[in-house]
Amino acid sequence: MNADQLDRAIRDVLHTWAPDDPSAPTDVADRIVRRHRRRSRMRVTGAALGLTGIAFGALLVTGTGGDNGTRQPASRVSRQSNLLWQTTMPGKSWDACTTGPRAVYCRGAEYDGIGLDARTGKVVWQQKAKGVSSGRSPAGSLPGVRDGVLYSYADHAPGAPRAGTDLVAFHIGSRKVLWKHELADDSRRWSSAVLFDGGVLANAPTSKRVTALDYRTGRTLWTHYRSDVDCDRAAIGGVPYLMCSPDSEKAPQRSTVVRLDPATGEPRTVATVKGPTAYIGTDGDAVLLGGMAGGQRFLSDPGPATLTRVDVSSGKVSQHRVDSLPMGVVADGIILASGGNGSAVAYSADDGKRLWSRDLGLKLRKDSRDPTMRELPSGAAVDLGNRVAYYLDPSGHLVGLDLDSGAMRWRGQVQVQVPKRQVEAGVAPELMVYDHGLIGQIGGELFRIKPTLPKARS
Repeated sequence: MNADQLDRAIRDVLHTWAPDDPSAPTDVADRIVRRHRRRSRMRVTGAALGLTGIAFGALLVTGTGGDNGTRQPASRVSRQSNLLWQTTMPGKSWDACTTGPRAVYCRGAEYDGIGLDARTGKVVWQQKAKGVSSGRSPAGSLPGVRDGVLYSYADHAPGAPRAGTDLVAFHIGSRKVLWKHELADDSRRWSSAVLFDGGVLANAPTSKRVTALDYRTGRTLWTHYRSDVDCDRAAIGGVPYLMCSPDSEKAPQRSTVVRLDPATGEPRTVATVKGPTAYIGTDGDAVLLGGMAGGQRFLSDPGPATLTRVDVSSGKVSQHRVDSLPMGVVADGIILASGGNGSAVAYSADDGKRLWSRDLGLKLRKDSRDPTMRELPSGAAVDLGNRVAYYLDPSGHLVGLDLDSGAMRWRGQVQVQVPKRQVEAGVAPELMVYDHGLIGQIGGELFRIKPTLPKARS
C-alpha cells in the first residue's frame, strides 16, 4: 500500500470506527488525513496498514513524543509588525495555498482555484468547483505556479462518493483551464504532482507508475514503472527523482534513490540502502531519508532512527543514528521537526545532531472531547535572509525563532475570529514566506504581515 492509498485507508477505517457515536469528532477521518498530508511524510509499510490505521492517525494528531532538549537563553524579542492586509475568502473550507509572482493562490472545497493580489489582498479571479463530493479529498499542498500557469487539483467526477482527482492547469491570464489529467489515486499530496524542467511528474496512471506531462499542453512525454515499491517524487536541480521504499514485507527490503532523465524518463539508480525508509526532504543536492533503528515494526512507531544522506551528484551515502525520525521542513542544512505539544526541534541535516529545541509558546487549544488531542501549529516557514523560522497557530498568534539557535526573536498576532465549534485537532494553519514577510491562512482568513525583527546588538 502506498502513501496515497494510506490516506484512503485511514479515512475508510475511521468512517466506520464510530459512525453513529455522537461523541465522536465530526469528520475525524478527514482531519487525520489532512494532518497526514499537510504535516507528515511518513510511510508505513506492509499489509498491516489497514489494521494500524487508527493508531497511526492518532499518532499524527495527538502530538505525542517527548522533547528532551534544553530551552535557549532569552534574547531580545520584538513585538512590532506591519499588517499589510487581511482578507476573508469566499467559500467555507480552504485546504492549501501557494505563492506566485505578486499573487497568492488557494484551493478549497468550493473552489478549484482562487487568485489574490499579494500587494492588496484583493481577490482578482476565481474558478468554482463543479461539484462538492461528500467524500472529497482535501489538498495538502498545491504543485505551484510556472510561466503564468497555476497547477491545482479538482474532483475527477464531481459529486460522486469517490470523486477521484484531476491535476488541473489554469492559465492565470485568461482564467481558462488548459488541460486536466487524472491521477492514479485520490491524492493531493505534496508529491502527487512535481514540477521539473520541461514537465510535471504526476502520480499516474496507476500507483506503480509515474507520468511526465508537458507543463504547457498536458501531453504525456513518458512513463516509468516501478514494482514492489512505493515512491515519493521530487525535483532536484530541475531533474525528477524517485525515493522508493518496499511496499510490503514480502518485497525486497531495500530503498532506492532513482534519477529519471527529464527528456526520456530513463532511470538511473543513484543509491541503495537497507530496509524501508521515509523521504524527509532535500538539502541542496542531497536527499534525506529516515529509517528505523530500534527494532520498530513500522516507520510511524516511536524510537531511534537512522538519518540517511544521499548525495545525488556522487552517489555518496552517509548514515547517522538519531533519537527519533526527524520529519519536518528542511532549510539550509537544518531539519525543523515537531517535538510534540507545541514545541520545535532542530536537527543537523548533515549528521542528525540535535541542535536545539524550543517551546513555541503558541495557543493550542485542547479538544474537550479528548484531552490528548489539540490544535496544531503550522509547519515552519523559513526566511533564510533573516535566518528566522516562523510558526502560526489557529488563533492567529505567530512566533519567529532564530534558525541557528532557537532563540525567540519575534512575536505577533493577527486578529482572526476563532470558531466556537469544537477544536479541529487534525488541521493546521498554513504559513508562507513572501518578500521577507509572511502570508498566512487560517480557515477562510488570509493575511499578509511583515515582522519587524530586533536589531543586532552592537
